Amino acid sequence: MGAELEKVKDRKRSRALVEGLYEDSNRVYVIHYSCESFYENATGESKRVTSIAIRNLKSGQTKSWSIHKEAELTKQLGNMVEGLDKFEKSMLKGYFQFLERHKDCRFLHWNMRDENFGFYALEHRFRVLGGKPFELQDDKKVDLARELVALYGRNYAPHKDSRGRKGRIMALAELNNASDQDALPGADEAAAFVNEEYIKMHQSTLRKLDLFANFFERTHDKFLKTASNWWDRNGAHPVVVIEAMKEHPVYTVLIVLSPLAISFVNFSSFLKWAKNVLAS
Repeated sequence: MGAELEKVKDRKRSRALVEGLYEDSNRVYVIHYSCESFYENATGESKRVTSIAIRNLKSGQTKSWSIHKEAELTKQLGNMVEGLDKFEKSMLKGYFQFLERHKDCRFLHWNMRDENFGFYALEHRFRVLGGKPFELQDDKKVDLARELVALYGRNYAPHKDSRGRKGRIMALAELNNASDQDALPGADEAAAFVNEEYIKMHQSTLRKLDLFANFFERTHDKFLKTASNWWDRNGAHPVVVIEAMKEHPVYTVLIVLSPLAISFVNFSSFLKWAKNVLAS
């Protein structure tokens, strides 16, 4: 029963968090980035970051950084390979400056949790290139993927879509008929890096940013379509059923009217008793 109650509590907490983010959406940013494949890593070296994008949840205004944009600013697009470290460092510098200016805001992300892929990975990569990163506090980071698990259960989306593209991002986009044009699964992004298709990776980052904002808005409006059913989201323990009933408006009506109904029944019984006494 304890685990089921914790699930109910997590669901309520996540729902409150989503409401709070929506109400404060002008101070909430959606963030994503693309990088070299971190699965094929025999040396253990950190992987090169190719693009980062941040979108304001309220206005939709988007700021992005990429190695190809840095190369263009220095008129070296035709000689990118030799200057990748320099372009990447400049890109990360711009990103961390933005992060520091908005340190009091919250950042909505998708699985950016560790030094393999996430805020810590970006910090480490900047240090490797000789930079000093700004470290965003953990309470300013909100993992949308984890919140969806809390709200809809672990089966909220399959791990690949009907076309075989891996990743819950693609599967969830398909379930909701959301446009995923230009969004690349992880394996395709890795291939794009090998082929030096940095613009393609950047476009994928921007499209996924749009998808995350779309998922969040649908979650807030309670219109997000998922693969989970009622049992996946809530479990089958009786206490969960009771808690779920409490969230329904009919429950509130019953709670208010029940004492009145009981009082009415008791009063009717009293009148009947009094009438019998007087009759005798």
